[in-house]
Amino acid sequence: MNVRCNYCGHSFSLGREFMAMAVPQALEKRQKSVVVECANCRKQVKVPVRQMQRFVPRPAPDAPEESLEESEAS
Repeated sequence: MNVRCNYCGHSFSLGREFMAMAVPQALEKRQKSVVVECANCRKQVKVPVRQMQRFVPRPAPDAPEESLEESEAS
């Protein structure tokens, strides 16, 4: 996910691993944004949690086909 610094205009990206850790922590604390430090000017930039949730990889859904095969075998 790309983020642009409000102060210096530098654009940088946040990794999926970072977002996968930050989003659950922010939701647990009921925060609306996550503070990220700009790599260029070291100022703090707020990134909305809702925006980060769109980029977090979702877990694979459970395959219902496997459960159907197991129930037929019984």
